[in-house]
Amino acid sequence: MTPPDLNFLYVIQALADERSVSRAADRLGLTQPAVSHALGKLRTLFQDDLFVRAGSVMAPTPVGERLIEGVAHVLNVVQQEIWSAKSFDASTSTRTFSVCLSDMGVIVLLPRLLAALRERAPLASLKPIQVPSLELASALQDGAVDLAIGYLGKLGENLRQQPLFRRSLVGIVRGGKTRKKVRMTLEQFMEKKHVVAGTLALTNQLLEKELRRHGARLKVGVDVPYLLAVPSLVATSDFVAAVPDELADLFARLANVDVFELPIELPDLTVQQFWHARYHNDAGHRWFRGLVNETLRQDGGKTKVSRREE
Repeated sequence: MTPPDLNFLYVIQALADERSVSRAADRLGLTQPAVSHALGKLRTLFQDDLFVRAGSVMAPTPVGERLIEGVAHVLNVVQQEIWSAKSFDASTSTRTFSVCLSDMGVIVLLPRLLAALRERAPLASLKPIQVPSLELASALQDGAVDLAIGYLGKLGENLRQQPLFRRSLVGIVRGGKTRKKVRMTLEQFMEKKHVVAGTLALTNQLLEKELRRHGARLKVGVDVPYLLAVPSLVATSDFVAAVPDELADLFARLANVDVFELPIELPDLTVQQFWHARYHNDAGHRWFRGLVNETLRQDGGKTKVSRREE
């Protein structure tokens, strides 16, 4: 026999709570004959009366009681796993959000994000992940990573992106005995050797392109795998480095380096957040993207922000 549709779950629930066919019908917005008909089909299906008259109420049989327990469990799962999927309560969520960040993102952005998450979703956690650029699109699609944040180009189809802020590029050079504003001519800059790092690959590409336009090439003094090696190498050599301005401020606190305005024009770098279309309407995901946008645009007016999600 073909089982009835899943509306029978609500019929059983209403009969269990109301112990009356007429009251169950009122609760479900059905007629009494419709509920009686549904109960009749269930009695045939389970080969049991399920509910019988006991004085002024309908009492469940042993089979009916087991059915009530099963229905309560199923409807609880439906409520928790399906109907609540559109809602997200940050104050009680224990969700772990995974974010792909570069070394620079971990140093500069992660502390802000952790502080914001701790305030708004104290039971949730944040997991920074580094994923090779060629694997990032699939990691976002598979849900291994919720968001990627950084100076990233077009990552692929079905990926959404939102600009968060822009950063200017500046130079750093070995500092003098006293802090002072450093000026460097284009000729001096073109003659300098540079400290470059893999994390700053886009910066290096922009710099190399602009130097070629001036008939020069990027002279690499040392190429390091670690971003935090850059300030100490600059501070102890005649090398320079081109870095985002906020990173330069941090480096100036870590080592004896001075910051100078680049004598060539380089475009600002746009930091964006990326996610896959599969998770665009997930309530928790939308909340977290909003938190990221709100948090990273609060930086003392240096940031130019777009609120639009693409």
